[in-house]
Amino acid sequence: IRADSPLAGQQLGELRLRERHGVTVIGQWRGGQFAIAKGPDMRIESGAILVVVGAHASLTQIERLAAPIRRTGPIVVAGYGTVGGKVVQMLRDAHEMTVVIDQQLAPGVDIVGNVLEHTTLNRANVRAASAVVLALSNDSEGVFATAVVRDYAPEVPLIVRVNRALNIARLYQAGADFALSVGQMAGEILAYHLLGEQAVTVEPRIKFVRLAPGALVGQHPWRAWVRERTGAAVVAVERDRDVFVKFDDDFQVDPGDILFVCGTLSSLDQYVREFQAAPAESALTADEPNDSAL
Repeated sequence: IRADSPLAGQQLGELRLRERHGVTVIGQWRGGQFAIAKGPDMRIESGAILVVVGAHASLTQIERLAAPIRRTGPIVVAGYGTVGGKVVQMLRDAHEMTVVIDQQLAPGVDIVGNVLEHTTLNRANVRAASAVVLALSNDSEGVFATAVVRDYAPEVPLIVRVNRALNIARLYQAGADFALSVGQMAGEILAYHLLGEQAVTVEPRIKFVRLAPGALVGQHPWRAWVRERTGAAVVAVERDRDVFVKFDDDFQVDPGDILFVCGTLSSLDQYVREFQAAPAESALTADEPNDSAL
């Protein structure tokens, strides 16, 4: 959320993002801490990263509100090892322009140099980048590089790889906008593929779960005061193999629907009790397209 965004400093209740844009705010990251959106009083902070659920078109609208002036330069990736190489591959698959920095000359490396040196940052035109990704293999070097890049380009979004979760706080103190723990990400992927997890973790305290509608049958999913009563939020409804994340005024939950509910473990337990909900199996397979995104 840029400082000049119309969202900055506003409360969720004032913005009415659900009614106006069809999105659900799950919470916000700020300085390495995640704050759950428990109700309309949550204030969106400048510099925060929102976690939002909605259709692609709705998310695009929110993105424009969050960052009114989009930077148009390439994404600079520093570090071209296993992680950096995968990041570059994914970015290029998404048709994003990239500039790769590494200390070793190799196919795919655009600039050979040390990211800790201003001459290297100058050659990569980092100040004009749309974002910088530091994919360095050493956490100590990552912290140092974060401080150098943040001092050199204060306005550029900075995303940093971290190996050990205990170093995340150091990266935020050094100026990272977002730090990703390789271990945590790998754990989530393994749990999903090997253990058949039916819940998706956004942050260690927060999960998405699929539930039968229970007492929400016949009600509009956003007008039953779910978040106020339980702390959890209904973010999507699956019906006849389609997933809806935006609902017309006359939308009502049917008995055969599957609800996607997001919250902490305690709020999800409260939701199950309050609305007499039970776990549900989704008929939507992973390879079928739909118009929802996180």
